[in-house]
Amino acid sequence: MRLPTTAVLFAALVLALAAAPAPSAAGAWAIQEQAPAPRVNISLSGEAAPLSERADQDLYLTALAAFNERGFEALRPHLASLRTALGRAPATYPVMSEVDGGWLIRTDNRDEAMTLARAIGEIEQGRGGGEVKVVVVPNTYPRIAFLLGSEALERREFEEAHRHLDAGLALQPLDRLLLNEKLVVLHGERRWEEAYLMLKDAFAAGDPVLTANPAHLQRRLGYTLVELGRLREAREAYDASLVAEPDNAIALNELKYIDDIEAGQPTSNEVQITAPLAPRPEADAPANPRP
Repeated sequence: MRLPTTAVLFAALVLALAAAPAPSAAGAWAIQEQAPAPRVNISLSGEAAPLSERADQDLYLTALAAFNERGFEALRPHLASLRTALGRAPATYPVMSEVDGGWLIRTDNRDEAMTLARAIGEIEQGRGGGEVKVVVVPNTYPRIAFLLGSEALERREFEEAHRHLDAGLALQPLDRLLLNEKLVVLHGERRWEEAYLMLKDAFAAGDPVLTANPAHLQRRLGYTLVELGRLREAREAYDASLVAEPDNAIALNELKYIDDIEAGQPTSNEVQITAPLAPRPEADAPANPRP
């Protein structure tokens, strides 16, 4: 799977969420005229990275292009520059923030931008509605941290991988790519309880991006619970992931794996610690990889 490239987004959203009527004292829904819900008009536009981080964004895009073309070997000549760039990251770098004149979203993913724009719309509706400007810019430093963490993970340098991923998560604690890669590192170290607690906290946070697309982390949760011996909960996690992504081969394979454990059949317990988003020839991929 290729990593995401930066895209420029232009869209218009109109949000008018209707409030449900309050129940009467007897428990039935009262029939009454409702005031129209506040209307929110969102102007969503994409812009280039700010001048202060333009050079670092260019470094990232150059390294990303090399990685997407030829994998980790092509990424390695860029590592020193990427580490230096990550060291220039600001102290705060939220994925969504209110700025003068509107809102700012940092993402390279169109679906994430739309999800976050809807979350902004709900906030603005609570304020009475109106015209809202939302600007989308590249998510430079968390993506650099992700590349560095993935490369270290590929070399089985777990301590280094944690260092880079933690730097990214300090900027955006619920970034889905960083979370996933951090979990892979913890799995590689067989630190199952820490992985479980990390997933529990992520789901409890109610992040709009994770809530909108929970299937991947639900599969990570299922994998973690299997390794903890909590098979019933693991099955529930995989079943939940299939609600979001029906017929997902990994989830179905893992449910079969749970069936085999419960039936007392021999199973393979090899932990996959290869960075999961690396481009690879099909011949090198395991036939039935555990996630």
